[in-house]
Amino acid sequence: MTIYGYVDSKEELLDAIAQRGIRDLRLQPPLPAHPQGILIAWGRALRQTLLQHPALPFLFLVRAVVGPGIVRGVEMLLNRLTNAGMPAPDAVHAIYAVVTYATGYAAWEIPRTVLQKPDQYATSWRRELAALSPSDFPLASAMLEELSQVAGPAQFELGLNALAFGIAPEEGST
Repeated sequence: MTIYGYVDSKEELLDAIAQRGIRDLRLQPPLPAHPQGILIAWGRALRQTLLQHPALPFLFLVRAVVGPGIVRGVEMLLNRLTNAGMPAPDAVHAIYAVVTYATGYAAWEIPRTVLQKPDQYATSWRRELAALSPSDFPLASAMLEELSQVAGPAQFELGLNALAFGIAPEEGST
């Protein structure tokens, strides 16, 4: 009960935890000069922070957390993206597309590769497919190694790049 001497409610405590965790997000300089690179660098940094604080993705999925640190981060990203030529309204939507993707992906990845060893996830795929007839599932059986890697860094990069280049296509590619 002592904690409620510092915060007024459970909701305020959860918001404070979320805001404290996100303060650890760091972008490695120098940032790329083009919008796609900025979004990718930020998405990677966000994912790393979310993986380091496994409760954060779930807090962000169930709470509408807004605070000074989040506003500072949005301002910094808007500044970078608009200086790189992205219109401000597009930049806002791009930022939150990456937030949504990275948060959802981390929530997907954490139980598969953080809370258990990644090879345990692969083992669960092998065990499940071994119990089934390969003739009933020829494609899934043939793709066993790929299926066991759908919750790792390579899968995250695939989605992040598709998102960043879909939102902000390179000049001359539209």
